[in-house]
Amino acid sequence: MSGWSTPEVYEIWSGKAIIYMQETAHDDPGRCFAVKAEPGDIVIVPPSWAHATISADPQQPLTFGAWCDREFGYEYDEVRAHNGLAWYPIVNAEGEIEWLPNTNYHYRDLQIKISCDYSCLGVEKGKPIYTQFEENPSKFLFVPFPAKIWEEFIP
Repeated sequence: MSGWSTPEVYEIWSGKAIIYMQETAHDDPGRCFAVKAEPGDIVIVPPSWAHATISADPQQPLTFGAWCDREFGYEYDEVRAHNGLAWYPIVNAEGEIEWLPNTNYHYRDLQIKISCDYSCLGVEKGKPIYTQFEENPSKFLFVPFPAKIWEEFIP
């Protein structure tokens, strides 16, 4: 394990997803986001953020690609100590996802949003990440060499 963290790049291939993420897995989770994504959408999780990928439609299989640096090791001790992340997705009687807070964390609002434009990182919306990588591999150097752009980053 490297002892450091990198961002992760997700691309949804089929189905619907929610990439849930929170700044830390400590008692105060920091900012919490649930980013909705559909086929072709890209979602970027900043380095060191605790996160989970959730199928948002039980009627459709979810497939996706996820990139991170292979030297990075995942650490789940804090998540386990809190019995999960700060928000739990629950499917209600209408088949829709609702969010329940995990009382093992200090309460923080959950921001629900759709995937956004990551042109600030050079990533093109609507173009497959593998195609972008083939055209310009250096475009994704922010994954193995994360810069300090993440402090104010909004997923």
